[in-house]
Amino acid sequence: MKPEELVATLAELERVRSAILDLVERQAPQLLPAPPEDAGTERAIFDLLVGLRRAVLGSPAAARDLHDVLIAQGRRFAQTDDGARLRDALASSPAVDNLRVAWETVSLNVLDGPAAPGCPPEAWAALFADAVVAQGIDDVVLSRFRPEGFA
Repeated sequence: MKPEELVATLAELERVRSAILDLVERQAPQLLPAPPEDAGTERAIFDLLVGLRRAVLGSPAAARDLHDVLIAQGRRFAQTDDGARLRDALASSPAVDNLRVAWETVSLNVLDGPAAPGCPPEAWAALFADAVVAQGIDDVVLSRFRPEGFA
């Protein structure tokens, strides 16, 4: 395969991934709340959080790897004198609680739990399964996609 073909294939995979995220957001509208009417800072933050959620849901293995790297780096820094002082100062900060709530809301905690290296976390698969079940996609619909003889 030529390099141009590989790049075209990657671009097509990205287009498909984006289309799937759009479909999931339409099928599970609670994943994409209505944007604020304010066109200022509130809208900019909203757009950032939506982009972060799409990145986490669209590339869960990569998001999990980045999450794990950041956690490991934070733990290493906390072992230094400067890091320990910062950790102690942040431990009682309400900003940390706010950041945790924002992260959990945006990521839907899909990066938590076990995952094989390079694979999406189990919570990610569970989220999509919940979205499918909540939308009433039952066996009548799914049976059309099942090959003959497949249980």
